[in-house]
Amino acid sequence: MNELNSDLIVKRSLRGVFALISRTFFLNIISLFAFLVITSVLNASQVGIYTAVIAIQRVISFFTDFGLGAALIQKKQELKQADLATTFTIQAGITLAIFLAVYASIGPISIFFKLDNQAQNLLLVLVFTIFLSSFKTIPSILLERSINFGKLVFPQIVESLAFNGILVVLVLGGYGLNSFTWAFLMSSLIGIPVYYLVSPWRLRIGINRDSLSYLRYGIQFQAKNVLATIKDDLLTVILIRFLSFAQIGYIGFAQRLAFYVFRYVVDSVTKVTFSAYSRAQGDLIFLSKAVEKSLFFVSASMFPILFGLIVIAPYLIKFYPNWNNKWEPAVFSVVFFCLNAAVSSLSGILVNVLDATGKVKITLRLMVIWTVLIWILTPILINIYGYNGVSIASFLVTTTIVYTIYLVKKIIDFKFLPTIIKPLISTILMTIIIYAMSSMFIKDFLSLIFVILIGAFVYLISLFKLCGKELKTDLVRFGIKI
Repeated sequence: MNELNSDLIVKRSLRGVFALISRTFFLNIISLFAFLVITSVLNASQVGIYTAVIAIQRVISFFTDFGLGAALIQKKQELKQADLATTFTIQAGITLAIFLAVYASIGPISIFFKLDNQAQNLLLVLVFTIFLSSFKTIPSILLERSINFGKLVFPQIVESLAFNGILVVLVLGGYGLNSFTWAFLMSSLIGIPVYYLVSPWRLRIGINRDSLSYLRYGIQFQAKNVLATIKDDLLTVILIRFLSFAQIGYIGFAQRLAFYVFRYVVDSVTKVTFSAYSRAQGDLIFLSKAVEKSLFFVSASMFPILFGLIVIAPYLIKFYPNWNNKWEPAVFSVVFFCLNAAVSSLSGILVNVLDATGKVKITLRLMVIWTVLIWILTPILINIYGYNGVSIASFLVTTTIVYTIYLVKKIIDFKFLPTIIKPLISTILMTIIIYAMSSMFIKDFLSLIFVILIGAFVYLISLFKLCGKELKTDLVRFGIKI
C-alpha cells in the first residue's frame, strides 16, 4: 500500500467525512421514518424487549473479536495477504463458535431473562449476524486504510435501505418483534456481496504466526471495547432483572432519540479520523490541527441539535401525531442523554487520538474509570430517581472529559475551549430564543416546526458572524466553492 502524505490525508479525510455524512443523509431520513413508525406502532414494553435483546447480543459479541481489525488499520507497514487471512479466519471461527454456543443454550438464557419465542428468535438471528459480519471485515479494512470512505458508504447504504424497508413493512403488517428478526437477517445477507463488489478480496483461510504479533495491540484495543460493553450493555442486561420492560423501553427510546444524529455524524467523523490520525501519527503539528478541525466540526454540528432537542423534547413528544404523548415518561431521560451525547461527541475524538497514536493502555485506563463510575452511580441514582437515574449517571460520567483533555495534551499541543467556544456561544443564543418562544408559540406540531426553523436560522447566522472566514476555508477544502 502506498504511503499517504499529510496533504493527501487531509483531502481524503475531509472528503471522507463529507461522503459519509452527505451520502447517508437520505438514509438518516429513512431511518428516522422507521424510528417514528416503530415508536408509533409498538408499545413501551415491546421497545424495551428489543432494547434488552440488543444489549444481550452486544455483550455476547465482545467475545468475538481480538481487535485484529483495528490493529491492521493502525499498522504502519504495508498489509500482507497473510495478515488479512489470519484476521478473517480468527473472526469467522470465533463468531461461528459463539453462535453455536448460544443456540445450544437459548433455553436457559430465555428463562433467565424471561424472553418469549419472538425475543428468542431475535437473539439467535442477532448473534448469527455477528458471524455474517466477519465476511465484511477485510473489505472494510482495506477501504478504511486507504481512507476511501466514498466506496465504503455504498454497502452501508444498501444494508440500511434493506433493513429499514423490511422493518417498516413488517411492523405495519403487525409482525411485532419478528419484524426486527427478519430485517436484521435479510439486510446482513444482502450486504455481504455488496462489500466484495466495492472492495474485492479473495477469501483465504489460514493463520500466520507473524501476523499474530499484532494481537498485542489488538487485545489492548479490544479490552477497551470489552469494558465499553460492560459499562453500557452489560449494565442494561443487569437492569432487566430490576426494571420492567416498559421502563427499559423508555430508556431505550430516550437514548435513541438523543443519540440519533450522534450515530451518523460523530460515528462518521470517528471512523475517518481514526484512519487519518493513524496514518499521520508521526506529524504532531498536523495531528493537532486535524484534532482542532474535528472538534470544531463536531461541536458546530452537534451542539445546536442536542441543546435544541433538550428544549423541544416535551413539545415533540406531546404534539407528534402518532406518539399521542405515550413517550412522555421518557422526557427527563432525553434531557440527560442529550447532555451525554454533547460531551461524548467531543471526548470520542480525543480518545480516537489516543487509539490512533498507539496509546491504547491510556484509553484502557479511561474505560476502567468510566466503567467503575457508571456501575457505582447507576444503582445509587436509580434508587433515588427510578429508571431516570440511568441517564443522570451516564451524563455525570462524561464530565471526566477534563481528564481526557489533559491526557491528550500530553501528546499533542491543541486548543480545546477556543476551538469549541464559537459554536457553543451560537448554540446558547439559539437555545435561549427557542426556550423563550416555546411557551408562547408552540401550540401544535406545525408551530413546533416553525420554532425549530427560527432557532436554526438564528444559529446559522450567529455562527457565520463569529467564524465565517474559517467556515468558508473549510468548505473550499471539501470542494464546495462559495
